[in-house]
Amino acid sequence: MRKIDGASGVGYRVGLVGDIERRVRRYIEGCFNVDPIGRVVVLASGGLDSAVLLKLLDVMGYKIVVVTINTRSRTPRERMALKDIVSEIKNVDAFHELEAPDLREYVEILGEGYGGYVRREPYYIPARNVIFLGYAAYIAEIYGAKVIATAHNRGDSSVLPDVSEEFMSKVSEILSTYIPGLRICMPLSMLDKVEVAILGISIGAPIDKSWSCYDNLDRPCGRCRGCLERERALEAARKLLSATHV
Repeated sequence: MRKIDGASGVGYRVGLVGDIERRVRRYIEGCFNVDPIGRVVVLASGGLDSAVLLKLLDVMGYKIVVVTINTRSRTPRERMALKDIVSEIKNVDAFHELEAPDLREYVEILGEGYGGYVRREPYYIPARNVIFLGYAAYIAEIYGAKVIATAHNRGDSSVLPDVSEEFMSKVSEILSTYIPGLRICMPLSMLDKVEVAILGISIGAPIDKSWSCYDNLDRPCGRCRGCLERERALEAARKLLSATHV
């Protein structure tokens, strides 16, 4: 199987997988070029997308500082999953697990009498990404990093109000007050969930260690949105990879 060697020394396959890899790599090399030391703060969860992003940055040789936020409803199973994922990533300089027990999801807030609250999807946290990115900027300033990366994919913008390029650009501008030249990058934002899964499988991301279920069970429930999206994406990705042999 023929591969194309990129400037970073990473091999990229021709065809479906190669196209996905090249698009993401070009985005990364363009967005990350403000940091000459190659250090990036990754705002991560224990999910499939985070596993893929961390592995990709590892393969590309970036120095990774992982930041994750434990909200009140975050399950121990997901927290464990991220630790398992990080254990498979070689270029992790540091791992910061920050506690935020006062941050609650819509399902927790509902019925508490907050009349100004705007209805969102059940697992939405009010002002989530402003808060999370603030935490990530705190860590970035400590390490002298100029890039914060998130693992949002293209589908996230349909259910979340704060994952657009415009939003991230505005937040970057504000946070540049503290870290001149800071950029917030979303390397997977041009990919749908199936393409993220294809990329993950092709680069050997530790997808099997990730956790997408909203419940804290021994096994995924198979019914929540997280489980359904994950299984559909992986099934479709495997079929496409089998059909194209790339």
